Amino acid sequence: MIVRAVVTTLLAASACSSVAASEKPFDGRPWNVSTGNLSVAFIRQSPIGAGAVPGYVMEPPPSVEAMAKMKAEGLIAYEDYVAWGAVERKPDDWQWQQHIAVASAVKRAGLDYVVYVWAHFPPAWLRERAAGGGNELTLMKSLNTGKECNFFSIFDPKTIEHYDHFYKNLAARMGDKIDGVYACVLGPYGEGNYPLYVPDWVNVGPSHEGYWAGDRFALIAFRDAMKSKYGDDLKALNNAWGTTHATWDDVTPPKEIGEPFKPNPVPIDTKENRRRWLDFITWYHQALIDFAEKSVKVTLKYFPKEKVRTKPGGNAGGVNPIAWGTYCPGFAKMAGKYGITMQPADCHGAYFGDKWVGTSYQFYGVPLATEPASLLDEKAFTRRMFSDASAGAAQHFTYEFDRHAANIRKYIHLYTGKPGDTEIAVLCPTTLYRLGGDLRPTISWSNQLRDLSDFDVLDELLVLDGALRNDRYKVLVLFQADFIDQPVLDKIDSFIAGGGTVLVAGRTVPRNVDGQPWRQQKVAYRRGATLAHFKKLADANKFRGYDGLADGVWTTRRGTQLIMLNTTAKAVVAQDVEIPAHEIATKNLP
Repeated sequence: MIVRAVVTTLLAASACSSVAASEKPFDGRPWNVSTGNLSVAFIRQSPIGAGAVPGYVMEPPPSVEAMAKMKAEGLIAYEDYVAWGAVERKPDDWQWQQHIAVASAVKRAGLDYVVYVWAHFPPAWLRERAAGGGNELTLMKSLNTGKECNFFSIFDPKTIEHYDHFYKNLAARMGDKIDGVYACVLGPYGEGNYPLYVPDWVNVGPSHEGYWAGDRFALIAFRDAMKSKYGDDLKALNNAWGTTHATWDDVTPPKEIGEPFKPNPVPIDTKENRRRWLDFITWYHQALIDFAEKSVKVTLKYFPKEKVRTKPGGNAGGVNPIAWGTYCPGFAKMAGKYGITMQPADCHGAYFGDKWVGTSYQFYGVPLATEPASLLDEKAFTRRMFSDASAGAAQHFTYEFDRHAANIRKYIHLYTGKPGDTEIAVLCPTTLYRLGGDLRPTISWSNQLRDLSDFDVLDELLVLDGALRNDRYKVLVLFQADFIDQPVLDKIDSFIAGGGTVLVAGRTVPRNVDGQPWRQQKVAYRRGATLAHFKKLADANKFRGYDGLADGVWTTRRGTQLIMLNTTAKAVVAQDVEIPAHEIATKNLP
């Protein structure tokens, strides 16, 4: 489950006194150092809240003095959570008192006021009207249980009209106070997730981890997508799926989806079942991205792109469970068209996950702001900052600014928007992931590789889009290669033909979705490779990004700058620099 850090108003107001004041104010603006999350209690007690109470109960903002101290420590922006169902409690009766008061206090403290939008939960009156027979609202419907939850359906065209209605009024009433605004997606917290059961702030209804494409608009969208993929040729679809559908109306998401929930309910024992499931889950992930794009477009109608950003969800320290729908590289590809910043969650120093996100952001040209979804101690926070810098982060968000202000001042200059220089890439086995494969071996081996070398993580989408270039990478490591779709294998073949080296761990011969083994026989390809093979190859070729020492010091080189994280519990001397335990040091190289 997602764990979202909650910073209460009283904590935000009082904790600053525990942070030693700088000798002079620190300017965090180059990195947009920001925090949140205001008005949570207000939302929780509103008509859509998990603890709804009668009347308009306001939540006081932190004191101006407390926020001014945070600004002196480097804070630039404070995020306020604005929920549609909390401010329009009756049709066309907008009540903005809570957020006007918060914005005023934030501004008086000299901070930017940023709105994190919760438009994905319909106002209570709109749900009541729909329950009475209205057709202006469709809710997300589970394929597992057949039940609806209290989230707008992303498949109903009216949903984006509702979003427009909210953003239009937000801009009209609060626009002159807003310095930044998020395009709302879905998920429990308005991010790039499908519904999950997170009942802490809002009445989510009968929500659960599962597959949410059961409403009539979702079924139409799926059928239309399959028509498009197979050129309106039902026979071609039947051949690919091993089915005997008589009409396109028979084409629905896999019937195997149902209770009890299984991440991948379709057996992958045949090529037909593999293709049928991949067609569904690829569409399911893309549908959420397509809706996010519509939300971005609506937000850009009322706010300039410099103020707009969105949250595509996170990576759970690796890659999110497939049912969540959080396909981060796809979100990056979408956002690259609009020039907006994205702020994924779960950036907490889990290197494979951070690089899975960061490499895609670099490739598609999306500014990366990072956010940890849960609380971090000092050791983990330092590791997060190293990982962020290595992945190319440009901006920084934390729920615990008061706790980590000193480390932010110490290391934030490492956030340049540029990743580490490396000629080494690890493949994220996207096809295997979507087939329900457990990617923990890839993540575990990548963590061991990180002590020897910096690396990028290439999702299969990036490979298809041309990221695996011979002038960029010299070696590609495949820790899990059970199934790789043929177009991706073709790209890897081209990489090998151009002089690249591919190392495949384990003895399993990679297969395409049809089950045919990869026929690559060139000497550049080594099956059964280990880290020892990688080390021998890297020692001989001196790849950029490789340091070759299994000493617990992770290194990232950017030009002449060497950044080193000591991951051990004792001081270590590396590159003639003594690095205390769990701290970061830098050195300039020739």
